[in-house]
Amino acid sequence: MPRKERLFILGLPQIVQLQGHNKSELFIDDDDHDYFLQCIDNAITRYGGDLHSYCLFAANALLLITPNEKENIGAIIQHVGRRYVPYFNKKYQRSGSLWEGRYKSCLVEPENYLLPCMHYIESGGMLLTVAAADYPWSSYRHNAGLTTLSRITPHAEYNLLGKTALQRGDAYRRFSQKPISHYILQRISDCIRQNTLLGMAKFCQQLENQLQGNVRPRKRGRPRKNYNISEQQLNFIETKIRLLCQQYSYIEIKLPLIQDVSLSPELLNFSMQPQRLTSYNHQTILSSDGSLSCLQFVNQHSELLHGSKVWYQGPIFRHTSEQHDMLEQYVQVGVEAFGWEDDAIVAEQLQLQYELFKVLELNKEVELRINYIGSLDEFAAFRYALTTYFQPYAILFDQQRQAWLQTTPEYLLVDYPLELEPVIKLAPKLGDYLTVAAKGRFQQLQQLLDNMGLPYVVTPHLYPASHYSDILFEWHGEHIAPDSLLCRGGRYDEFMTQVMQQPSHACGFAFMLDNVIKLLVATGHRPDEYNDYKIIVIPEHHIDGALGFNVCRQLRQSFPGIAVVLDCTEQLAIKRQTNANKKRNNIIVIIHSDELNNIDLLCKEQREIGLSLDAVRARISRLIQA
Repeated sequence: MPRKERLFILGLPQIVQLQGHNKSELFIDDDDHDYFLQCIDNAITRYGGDLHSYCLFAANALLLITPNEKENIGAIIQHVGRRYVPYFNKKYQRSGSLWEGRYKSCLVEPENYLLPCMHYIESGGMLLTVAAADYPWSSYRHNAGLTTLSRITPHAEYNLLGKTALQRGDAYRRFSQKPISHYILQRISDCIRQNTLLGMAKFCQQLENQLQGNVRPRKRGRPRKNYNISEQQLNFIETKIRLLCQQYSYIEIKLPLIQDVSLSPELLNFSMQPQRLTSYNHQTILSSDGSLSCLQFVNQHSELLHGSKVWYQGPIFRHTSEQHDMLEQYVQVGVEAFGWEDDAIVAEQLQLQYELFKVLELNKEVELRINYIGSLDEFAAFRYALTTYFQPYAILFDQQRQAWLQTTPEYLLVDYPLELEPVIKLAPKLGDYLTVAAKGRFQQLQQLLDNMGLPYVVTPHLYPASHYSDILFEWHGEHIAPDSLLCRGGRYDEFMTQVMQQPSHACGFAFMLDNVIKLLVATGHRPDEYNDYKIIVIPEHHIDGALGFNVCRQLRQSFPGIAVVLDCTEQLAIKRQTNANKKRNNIIVIIHSDELNNIDLLCKEQREIGLSLDAVRARISRLIQA
């Protein structure tokens, strides 16, 4: 089988990993480290390239290099191997290969992943047992501004951390104090192992279109073509969300499926795709955005603006991408808070979202992306600057991009023809239009999230899909790309202030339950693992029905989150038991006597007999908490 050709894209940095054969040590004393670094210096001087970061660990070496040509990385590693391996073999009286096969590598999208990769490398792939600042064989002390290494060339993205070396060092130290999320660690590991690209989905898609090939890591097995979403899956997730919202003091509200917006037409501006229905005044729409329905509800109950927390669930409708005259139904759960000016409410909502992903065991599969876009006026000035800048290049845009140029020119920074890449790099930057106070506010939020231990990635090209201002956030799961969006939200104080004609503060988000379920299925979860328990009480025929109702009442008091059903049909008890046992998560309670000291408990093919009611409650409690 031929070797896979190494992926190379000019201008993108690469992580290079060298491992010891059979996990043997590559470096034993300080002289080994020094000589290896000398070999790296000589190789880069000879073949060209920029070294941005490195770490030499006992059994592996990690490097971050931007090569000048496709063959440079191979030549550099070959040069090091021809000099370091003979040195090491001679010194320690060994023979044979020192490396574990070919070197491993992956490309890195610098704008979003350069700093996390530098942090990953300088922590030895998260294997260091000492503080990075105390480890002498990495580039951390240089990048943190604590010393100077001539072999290190800072990347352009690193230079954006500050105007001076001191500012950049301080910013990088703060960044490195944050733990790397399990999601990013897994993505880096997958990309290195498969020699692919670590980048955002849209960036990868652009390169795949250009190269006519895959640049993202693949999962084992055939790609899933469709996801059948069951009622059990929806009920399971909605139950978890309901419990979380109760814990965070959010009150559920019921919203209509069809809305009359004639009383508040200005709220339509918040909806991305209002689906109009035929009516006498064309002011009736199907719900296409739960936030719109919630805002209408608040508009009719203005007292909610002063300190209320609500959540809702229900269907929304969007046009299909293939047929614009067809509608598709999706399920959405939204959470909104009104009256809180402090951004602590944003952190609380992000924590709620993270708690849900932890409950679903998806916290290692998702990534939180945040950005700060400033006030509506600041963002409007940024948009105007982009429109003016891109106007001379409009002739090169297709119809879709020309439409973006007039309304949402920021999309051109994310999705653009590759021949315009030099133009994109010189485009106006959002940060140039934000005030010092706005930047400070965003830093305070980041510090709050760091203190909470909540992993996130600052994504400069995360832009609003609606009338959000200030803070934006999204959760993504790349396993189900391109439909990777799981949750989206942010603040929309200014929009509410304009609509309500009084100072208002609002922050909210929505879960895309269809995509959350897709991710659950893609990561191997099965419906029978959801533990959506139901207790079925089956009394023998000679037992008084009132006793069965009393047992159900006591079980409901003990387990308020679980449905308890009394089965007192005319069928034989053994037939009722057989029917109830068809679902794995049914807990079957069989009453044999009036004294409630001879009860059988059956669940998941396990049976216990002769139990008291107290013992049944204890067994059920252990079962549902397992």
